Amino acid sequence: MGDSLQPPTKADTPSMACEAADAGRSSAASSASLVAEAKIESTVNSLSVRWVLRLQAAPETHHEVVVQGELEQMNPQAPRTLNAEAGADGVAHFVGRSDFHFLRPSQRHIFRLRLLGQEEPLLRLEATTGRAGLAVPPEIARRIPAGMWQTYIGPEHELGEWLGQCPEPMVWCFHPDFALLRALWLNACFTLPEPRSPITQCPNPVSRYCLDLTKGQPWLRSKKVRRHKHDFRLTVNADYQSSFEICQAMHMELHGSTWITPGLIQSLDKCRREDSQVKVYSIELWEKSSGKLAAVIMALSVGDIFHDYTTVTVIRDGRSPGSILTKVLGHLLTQAGFTLWYWGFKNPYMAEYDASYGGVELDNAEEFWPRWRRAMALARSSDCCDLARRIAPGGGASAGGIDLATLS
Repeated sequence: MGDSLQPPTKADTPSMACEAADAGRSSAASSASLVAEAKIESTVNSLSVRWVLRLQAAPETHHEVVVQGELEQMNPQAPRTLNAEAGADGVAHFVGRSDFHFLRPSQRHIFRLRLLGQEEPLLRLEATTGRAGLAVPPEIARRIPAGMWQTYIGPEHELGEWLGQCPEPMVWCFHPDFALLRALWLNACFTLPEPRSPITQCPNPVSRYCLDLTKGQPWLRSKKVRRHKHDFRLTVNADYQSSFEICQAMHMELHGSTWITPGLIQSLDKCRREDSQVKVYSIELWEKSSGKLAAVIMALSVGDIFHDYTTVTVIRDGRSPGSILTKVLGHLLTQAGFTLWYWGFKNPYMAEYDASYGGVELDNAEEFWPRWRRAMALARSSDCCDLARRIAPGGGASAGGIDLATLS
């Protein structure tokens, strides 16, 4: 990251009144000077401005300012209210940060920070976005179209809710290491590597299809479940790597290609074994009579949100084991306290889940990310949802797990 520390600057209008937060607080004197300083950091497609405002005031008085940041030729950010108390030295400090993402490379930008309602800015800074991502070798970076850099994600980025503002349904990264993969999964972006390319695509749908698990869905009343549940047993993480490798083989057989690479299998398995916030699962459905794997769902969860990234039906017959596994899993997720099941982009076959199973498309920024943010906070607690803890360990069709015949 490139950065520069700007020297403290007085506001062009030195007498800027700051309103008190309420009648019980003292306001700043109209002659008080507001001083600003900032540090700006840039990447190929983002700018981050960390700023401090200092207000001369009587000691131990409370003050409030409402500020607004903007980049030239872009819509201003939402106004932000800040409160501070003047210390014994008679200075109140207001600290903030303004971030801008999905910018074009090699572009000069002007940042301004204003008090709400004031024309003259407290800060005016200039910065230029970089030419390429830090993780991309120069000989490759030169071949990447300029517009593609807007959705690049690299180790220089601090991932967060701003991903929900992405104008495109995909972001991408270059040869991501485990730390970046894990950060992407934690921030609601799954990873789809290409075996013959150094670029990994990451779905980030503008509209995310989910099942709201708080609606009391009739999961076990499905005809397929009622008729054939006696034929199957369900396990969780009986053999994660083997289950994922079966999915890999089925993808190749059915589609002739796959995003399931050995590296991805190993990374997700490492996360399953070591991570406490991103929980990783293979949910296996076994045919009891033959001992064969009938269907499998590969998934992860963060807090109370569950996300499956592939489903494979191995035994294909009139019982529809894949559909049975989906319905039974929905029941188990509800029992385990999950509130949302994220499926990704909506495909036509998902329409059957709209009416009876809580299917809904959530706007990425306005609806999905507020829920994901709460789920991330829950993931840091000791009592967050964990499907694996709810189901007895099992090794296949005859031991452990859940006999579907016992569900009612």
